Amino acid sequence: MAPTIRPAAPSDSEAIAAIWNREVLQTSATTDTEPRGREAQLAWLAAHGPRHPVIVAAEGDEVVAFGALSPYRTKPAYAWTVENSVYVKDGWRGKGLGGLLLDRLVALAREAGHHSVLARITAGNDASLALHERRGFVRVGLEHQVAFKHGIWLDVVTLQRVLVTTAERFEL
Repeated sequence: MAPTIRPAAPSDSEAIAAIWNREVLQTSATTDTEPRGREAQLAWLAAHGPRHPVIVAAEGDEVVAFGALSPYRTKPAYAWTVENSVYVKDGWRGKGLGGLLLDRLVALAREAGHHSVLARITAGNDASLALHERRGFVRVGLEHQVAFKHGIWLDVVTLQRVLVTTAERFEL
């Protein structure tokens, strides 16, 4: 039986934090350096809403992966662009969960009326880069040595998937 993809609930916060905190503490998949405690994780989840959803992949009662759409920037001009994130629990990678979550996030971004989705991925994260490229994301930028974590400088690759053309959005 395949895991179920569903909206995240506050009761998922502990499991989401566990997946997230492992990446923060043990990898460079995220440039964040501080793990989230219970209150911080609940606040993060509460800050998301219909235009910026959080979803989970659950196998029974176990959350095995999560994904989110977040505002790209706070300036009003960027309101139609979102950044995605997808994290899969150690031991569950390589089973297609990242693709299922990313496909759902792209669909949710479309439904919310977003124009494009960005992904900012550390350059050494080959699995995530390949996942995004298989889903139609195109590399649009490379930031050299912009993050320092675990004693090394990290490059960050920006990928983008435009969801609608300008003509479609502003069709008269």
